[in-house]
Amino acid sequence: MKINFKPQRLLSSLVTEEKIPGGVRRILQTEGPKARTIDMELSHLDSLGNAYPKEYYVSSVKVYDTKSSNLLKMVQREVIGTTNSVTNLVTRNYDGKYNKSMIIRNNDSITKQ
Repeated sequence: MKINFKPQRLLSSLVTEEKIPGGVRRILQTEGPKARTIDMELSHLDSLGNAYPKEYYVSSVKVYDTKSSNLLKMVQREVIGTTNSVTNLVTRNYDGKYNKSMIIRNNDSITKQ
């Protein structure tokens, strides 16, 4: 994603954008009956640990219900080495409990736990 790419729909829901070490943090807020707050961090590293100076990749996303401030979904990626990364996934069920899973990329193998 090019960081300077900002279509009108993104600009209308963008609450804040700030530089963080190694990337950019954006907070978006949608409206309507299913209003959501999206907190995302973008970094120069892709999931394989390759750095691209002019492009950004989503490194973490947290989605909250705007009315209740409950966490609905979370994806958080940690790049460990040039071909290793760990991605943590959390989703909320209808009964309020959370499902947690992890995707581990080690060289060419991908493991889901």
